[in-house]
Amino acid sequence: MKRRLTLLSLVLATTISTARAVPGCEFDAVAAGSGRIGQWIDKDNWLAVENQRVSLQAADVFMPARRLRPAAGGEALRAAPRPLEIDRLETTDPLDGRKRDLGFLLDSRLNVDGVLVLHNGRILSERYRNGLRASEPRLLLRATRPLLALLGAMSIAQGKLTGDKSVTRFIPALNNQSGLRKLSVQRLLQGQERHAWSPEELAQWRQAGGWTSSQPTTGIRSWLSQPGRWDKPLVEQEVPPFPGSPDDDLLAWLLAESNTVPLARLFCEQLLIRSRHEQPVFWLTDEQGIELAEGLGMSLRDFGRLGQLLLDARVSRSRSRIPAWFVETLTASSGIRSPEVPGLPKGSEQRYGFMHLGGKPNRVAIIAPHGTSLYVDFDRRLVIAVYATYPRTGTPALLATLEQFWKVVDQAVSQPRQR
Repeated sequence: MKRRLTLLSLVLATTISTARAVPGCEFDAVAAGSGRIGQWIDKDNWLAVENQRVSLQAADVFMPARRLRPAAGGEALRAAPRPLEIDRLETTDPLDGRKRDLGFLLDSRLNVDGVLVLHNGRILSERYRNGLRASEPRLLLRATRPLLALLGAMSIAQGKLTGDKSVTRFIPALNNQSGLRKLSVQRLLQGQERHAWSPEELAQWRQAGGWTSSQPTTGIRSWLSQPGRWDKPLVEQEVPPFPGSPDDDLLAWLLAESNTVPLARLFCEQLLIRSRHEQPVFWLTDEQGIELAEGLGMSLRDFGRLGQLLLDARVSRSRSRIPAWFVETLTASSGIRSPEVPGLPKGSEQRYGFMHLGGKPNRVAIIAPHGTSLYVDFDRRLVIAVYATYPRTGTPALLATLEQFWKVVDQAVSQPRQR
């Protein structure tokens, strides 16, 4: 009798869970592959920058994932009537001051693997290099963090979270963590501070998530829940805030717990299904099936669609789930005393993981460590998505070259072109 009741409970739970899923957001669990690509890339070095052009497009070889097929009835992005040949645009190299064409900057300075330029929602330019294909999703790593903050803002707007409440209010498993009781939801979303983690703790965190070890682990949430784990001070984030930390997986847990759905499904229901993705999407998990904060992977076109979704939210506020206050916070002018970000125009500052760009108004960007980025110009209705493997992380040279690239394309869009 007990066994029958248990089976009935499992069937009911599965039925309820399936019923709650929005059509088009049913992810399939995918086991990790062999953990090796060719002779030289394995679980120990797959995230090294020299291997990322190969490994980021095959992340599920190394880790388990949840995978989503393209949306039914999805519509491919349409080309603009007058395409823009960005490689031929002339510019000044910010490194040596010499005149170059933009193709040189993309290939030799930024190590760009893919570029997508959208204007008014249509493809103005698209190029792929170094084995990247339009049909393949690629792991975003740190570029996922601002999207988590966006989901948090949407959760506040929908009453699932309260900005001034402690994160422990929404994650019962962490009620015994005294170090988190004064950390508000708003503070965690803004991401301007993080806990002071030692190098050893950061290595353990990566291992707990399954990023760097083939050995069985108890999972990311078990590691985050260890007694005294959060008994450490908060320190100001680097600008730009490139390094990941356990605070990011705390945010991922907060989003899933407060919305009572897995993180991948939350992302799909709130953002992805509205952007009508063209290609498969995946989200890496730990061995327990918990989505990781840096685990989102999508094609370049679908990454660009998210920028278009943000842009459209400012124009069609009544039809968007993205709260107006979030967009206005990203675009509002900086104060006179805002700190400088070397390589970017004065007035640039980090907001909710996005970079508010100084200089020309109403521009924001997601900027990941090795040049992967998503640029949105609300005035020009311009979106530029980039996948790159720049050899160093967050240098002024990288930021200055990205800004020069955006500036040149922005100017070209504003000028009349011949058919």
